[in-house]
Amino acid sequence: MHHQANERDKNMSSNASSKNPILVSPDKKAEHYRLTNPPLIAWPTLAILVFILVGIVGTDTLALNGHVPMWVAAMLNVLFMYPIFHVAHDATHRSASSNVQLNDWMGRIALLMIAPQVSLSTFRYSHMIHHRFTNEAKDPDHYAHGPWWNIVFRWMTFDLSYAVYNWRSGDPRGVKTLKDTLPLAAMTVALVAALVYFGYGWEVVMLWLIPARITTALIGFVFLWLPHLDGDEHGQLQHITTAASTQNNLTAGTTMRMGNEPVMDALMQWHNYHLIHHLWPTTPSYNHRKVWQLMEPELRARDLRIQHGLALIPTFHPGGTTAIGSH
Repeated sequence: MHHQANERDKNMSSNASSKNPILVSPDKKAEHYRLTNPPLIAWPTLAILVFILVGIVGTDTLALNGHVPMWVAAMLNVLFMYPIFHVAHDATHRSASSNVQLNDWMGRIALLMIAPQVSLSTFRYSHMIHHRFTNEAKDPDHYAHGPWWNIVFRWMTFDLSYAVYNWRSGDPRGVKTLKDTLPLAAMTVALVAALVYFGYGWEVVMLWLIPARITTALIGFVFLWLPHLDGDEHGQLQHITTAASTQNNLTAGTTMRMGNEPVMDALMQWHNYHLIHHLWPTTPSYNHRKVWQLMEPELRARDLRIQHGLALIPTFHPGGTTAIGSH
């Protein structure tokens, strides 16, 4: 498993692929390995998946039987859909289980609740490219950054943008993922059309379409946009530039958010420690804070971008070394 994790990391801008990696001291190696590699079953992730399924199915059942108003059910489904990011994202990195089949089924089931029209393989390819070219021209998550007048629409549709990105990539591996997505998209359209035909159009809109798009926008905002912000020379908000890509400065290519950790852990599904994820991508997300605590002295010796509290623009903390070597 360790060998497999290292092989995956070599295909992205991670600590394993860096020219100047962060060294794990011998006394920390065993604990670091335990924290950054998936167990047979990531029980917190499985528990969250059960929470999602029970919540959505229960809410839909109550709404369809007239026990709660549709608008209340829509808001409840946003609450239950939001943690789908954790399950699907960790499954994308095969961090939900060291059993590949179990891992992928957990991811597929989670995605079915919010984006049945897009395959896990489509998400996986685009997300791996994001890790490989973080903040660079080829980064598919550039789609989540743009002018204010359409930024919310971008967040709301980033899942669809992944399919388009894969199609346009020219990479046979990316195009191949559409063989999984196209049948799912066709079945989703057919099912929605059938439900509308039989008089359930309003229920589809209120129980799935609106909650799914609101949740997708929240995911785009919290996980694609927030961790990759910087300030320009005038102190204005901007996307972290190519010059600060993870290829050029591994630890400054994404941010850490410090303060209010217990609350932020829940709201950001442990991606307030987003840098940890980029350094060791196979880490189950719920271990991010533990990895930070274990490796904080080594990380403090590197350049860091830290968002304090609720700040959007991070503070740059020079540590004296980049991904390539000393300044």
